[in-house]
Amino acid sequence: MISRRRHFLTGAAAWMAAPSFRSLAAEKRAIKTVSLFHTTDLHGHILPTQTYDDIGNVGGLARCATQIRRWRKDCPDHLLFDIGDVYQGTIEGYRSKGSVMIDCFNKMNYDGWVLGNHEFDWGLDVVEQAVNRSAMPVVTGNVTVEGKKAGAIEGSGFSRLAPWLIKEVSGFKIGFVGLVTPGIPYWSRPELLKGFGVLDPITTLRQSVIELQSQKVDAIVVLGHMGWRRSDDYANPIQEMLKKVPGIDLYIGGHSHQDRPSWYWSGVLCTQANYFGINCGRVDLSFDLESRKLVKRNAWTVLMDDRIPLDPLIIESTKNVVQNAEKRRNTIVGTVQAKISGRRKNNAFWKLICESFLETAKKESLPADGVFHGTFGTGDIEPGVKTVGDVWKWLPYENWLVHATLTGEQIQVILAEEKTVKFSDRALYGIDLASIEPAKSYRILFNSYDSQSGGRKMMKLREILKEPGAKVKLLKKNTREAFIDYFADRKVIG
Repeated sequence: MISRRRHFLTGAAAWMAAPSFRSLAAEKRAIKTVSLFHTTDLHGHILPTQTYDDIGNVGGLARCATQIRRWRKDCPDHLLFDIGDVYQGTIEGYRSKGSVMIDCFNKMNYDGWVLGNHEFDWGLDVVEQAVNRSAMPVVTGNVTVEGKKAGAIEGSGFSRLAPWLIKEVSGFKIGFVGLVTPGIPYWSRPELLKGFGVLDPITTLRQSVIELQSQKVDAIVVLGHMGWRRSDDYANPIQEMLKKVPGIDLYIGGHSHQDRPSWYWSGVLCTQANYFGINCGRVDLSFDLESRKLVKRNAWTVLMDDRIPLDPLIIESTKNVVQNAEKRRNTIVGTVQAKISGRRKNNAFWKLICESFLETAKKESLPADGVFHGTFGTGDIEPGVKTVGDVWKWLPYENWLVHATLTGEQIQVILAEEKTVKFSDRALYGIDLASIEPAKSYRILFNSYDSQSGGRKMMKLREILKEPGAKVKLLKKNTREAFIDYFADRKVIG
């Protein structure tokens, strides 16, 4: 009995000592989690808005700000980024030339943001102002200004562009690479880009990863204004990119306006948080404290519906801009006296917008013979009093009017190309097709997006307008403002 008791006491003593030893070992092998919060494709939306499916009272930066503050309270080790297309898309963004959104980022202490393609809709000067106004880094590596790459640009606000950055959080170094879609040259006019170029994102990413690895970072995150697609396209080559460039732990995307909380490609965790702030995104990266290896990755998004109150700081700081925008939004333009068809080619709404463009060109002493344009799937316009806000719904993009001189033969080439574009309702207005003479010159108006290829759908048009004989000129007014002026002058249409 004595020997058994001694054996029991010895075992008990060892057992009692074990928790202390185990707790030390467990503490040594504990993990540290760093949280990354992200927004994307806000497009100037401060207040709640609606989805493309007309579900209302969702999204907006003011709701995202509330969610981010909650997460910050629970997660002391965190970072916050935006993935681009920050300010274009609302009257608030348009009238402040984007400054209201950058000021919100400054107040929310974002750690960085990425240039999106719509940042360039109002020209390079506006982009430079936004970069200068930003208190945080603008991380976009695959760009050049007058031939100089991000990080090597001097003599302008773009000297503040960073190809990548390293943030140290709780002793862990995380490298971030920023990339923008390579589709920009197929959408934006050279007159707006003014020497701004976009490089191959795969080549840029490969070089940035090498540089970050030389800095002994513990994880590499790509912030890419390129988004989820079932298969890659020219503007969103992320599958090819993640396959060809090893060493990436996380990809946070944007641009394609998808809510994709979590998916994997080539072993990389990918996530994307919708558009207009309708979802806010979060990723948790967990590191082993002993080995310093990244051992766990989790990503999800949260719907910004009426469960999330509006952040009072954002509401108060944007109050004047929002009020002025609302006043402009509610400004009456005129009256539609009878339903205006907006369906199928050559519809009544298409005729009205083409007429408005011709009148605007005449006012700017650049008269035209015809207009090549579509309607963006506007649909029918019902009778009644209409406001500036209504016109924003009909013409949602900041397209500029482009004046070009073409031969009849070139016009026929463009019209033939248009027939190959699926779901296009573009057509030529103002010129009788049967009377077009191949050798005769015609003055034609386009919008800036179509003139650059309409998203690589009309590459022949793009090449024709590059020819010196086209004598391309950019009008001072965008398509929406041209239509607002036309409607307001007449007071009644339809």
